Amino acid sequence: MDRLHPLLLTSLLFFSVQVLGGVFSPGYPSAYRYFPELAGALDKDFDGLLSYDELIEGYHAPYLNKDLYQTIRLYLVNFESWQNPITASLSRESIELAELSGRVAKYHHEQDNTFWEAWLAKPERQAFADGYRRLFPQGLTSITPDNLLQGYFPDCVLIAWLASIVSSETGKRLAFNYFYPFDEQTFEIVFPGIAKGEVIQFREVERYSHFAETRDGGIWLAMLEAAYAHLSKKYYNVRGRNDRARFEYHQYSELVKVLPSIANKVLMNSPSGHINPQFETRARLKILLNFFVDDEKAATFFITSALSAPLKLRPFEGIEPLHAYSLIGYDKEKEIVYIRDPHGHSGAVENLLTINRHIQPTSSENKVIYEYMASNPSSPDYGFALGLTESLITVVLNQTFPKALAAGQGVIPSNIARSKPTAERSPARTGIIEMTIQQVIDTFNFMFISMCGPYQCPNDE
Repeated sequence: MDRLHPLLLTSLLFFSVQVLGGVFSPGYPSAYRYFPELAGALDKDFDGLLSYDELIEGYHAPYLNKDLYQTIRLYLVNFESWQNPITASLSRESIELAELSGRVAKYHHEQDNTFWEAWLAKPERQAFADGYRRLFPQGLTSITPDNLLQGYFPDCVLIAWLASIVSSETGKRLAFNYFYPFDEQTFEIVFPGIAKGEVIQFREVERYSHFAETRDGGIWLAMLEAAYAHLSKKYYNVRGRNDRARFEYHQYSELVKVLPSIANKVLMNSPSGHINPQFETRARLKILLNFFVDDEKAATFFITSALSAPLKLRPFEGIEPLHAYSLIGYDKEKEIVYIRDPHGHSGAVENLLTINRHIQPTSSENKVIYEYMASNPSSPDYGFALGLTESLITVVLNQTFPKALAAGQGVIPSNIARSKPTAERSPARTGIIEMTIQQVIDTFNFMFISMCGPYQCPNDE
């Protein structure tokens, strides 16, 4: 656990600032720019100042945007040196004086756990503090995409949507504020898309080992999973007649084949749109990825034969069909897309070559032809296909990748994969896979994306 906390902090910093970074810059210009908006939202005593307690409340609140949350962290990290010593609060004047005095504007995540403890220490929460710690051991730092691990239930769609939602600053507060305490053993989980919450006790998820888990031991994901199963049964009942699912998963059979549109409606109160990346240009996909970053939307990817023929080019080995993957980040400058497997598997490796076996009918007899394609985007022949007979492709493979042919005892492989160096892989096996935009297009043929970001959709329940 001691080693996990710095890892989670590193993940939070990476995905909040580097991957999803926008106009926010952690310095005095941002501190001035956002002060009026934050004062209007957080100044409960209307004195025009921001106290430490008001900032702590705002830092955990569910109704701001990413720039404002980052500015609150900036204020909290620098609070002691920026505050007016007389009022013990921040004002634009006290921030200006701090800059004129030459104080450096610090910005880091090292005090996030201190902010969490300060939030729990409020008198109205002290009775539920231990319960909150069981849910979120590290507070908001516990709510990161790489901390979520799908368990026994086949609800990859639900876990993938959640991972995409909590990849943003606003999304992690959305998930955090699903939970309302009844007592130290019981919380009510209220989703934006459902008017009525579901009451879950800790013992329900702790006595049953099949629930989803988190890397830091928090049980919020299991509680949420149980609540979704009960809500789905009441409001949608989409699997009510699936006898096999009810036999295998009992009262949680509603977690079988979670529908993407319903999951997104429940979790964010947002309608969803979907596209087939195969039929989109790079420019169009970049627009959607920019919306994902700028508006803190959520998105998931699939490979399915329902919308189009199976993909012929396979840029990655280990990407499973009919399995949901999260979009958790996009670096606009490098045009790198960050995809995550809900199981936390980082085993997907890049293919150098894709080899498809085809049967070609002839007048005398059927003939086997192998479609040989470069799968590495750095290759000048990326996506270019050659049709080779078995004898010719055997010669080519013996000349270029003899080990691959030998490993299969002469059987023509479907992929020639290249593992990345150990230094480039996540040591914690976070399930995060880096792709170029073109690799996304060539890997997936189904993309769901929310129409709204967290709290942008009207609550019409």
